[in-house]
Amino acid sequence: MGVLERKAREKERRRNEIIDAAERLFFKHGYDHVTMDDIAKEAELSKGTLYLYFKSREDLHYAILIRGLEILNRLIREVYDAKKSGLENILQMGEAYIRFFREKTDYFKAIMFFDATRFERVENESKFKILQEDSPLVFFMEVLRQGQQDGSIKQDIPAEQLAIILWSQVSGVFEFIALRGKLLDMLQIDNIELIRNQIKVLLYGLENKQTD
Repeated sequence: MGVLERKAREKERRRNEIIDAAERLFFKHGYDHVTMDDIAKEAELSKGTLYLYFKSREDLHYAILIRGLEILNRLIREVYDAKKSGLENILQMGEAYIRFFREKTDYFKAIMFFDATRFERVENESKFKILQEDSPLVFFMEVLRQGQQDGSIKQDIPAEQLAIILWSQVSGVFEFIALRGKLLDMLQIDNIELIRNQIKVLLYGLENKQTD
């Protein structure tokens, strides 16, 4: 291994250690209650060294968001079956999203509560990775487009717009549960059943019921 390669690996290792430290603090205390000083101390680095890797808390929040998206992307791709219709695959992807919500709650919150203001403050050159070909949103668009082509999903709305509409609606219910779960408990409404029923409602609207 050459010197440059060794330095690059060391830099990447240090970067991941910083993200790990930020995760521990953010997940425990919340994003608004952790400072860069706290993260530097947790990572056992000087604040100056920390700033060589990340310029702000928003940069670190974004790095954690990307980790979450990579996990979600893997989960929805694992359930994809090319032999099934686009509509059937969307249903399976919905179940994968539920699994992500249940098993990776902290990453879910990292994605859900990363608002536009935080995004604007990110200085990472790859901040638009969320829109790249390997992102879950782009894959979702591809499966919707597949469903329109195989006739299982209506064609009256472009797949790109449909993906944003559906993603926003499902995320809205997830956010409601995350913020107002106690209200649902009082009403004796099961969170997961609520999500599944919402997905059913959305798929009912998507399904192309026309017959030849």
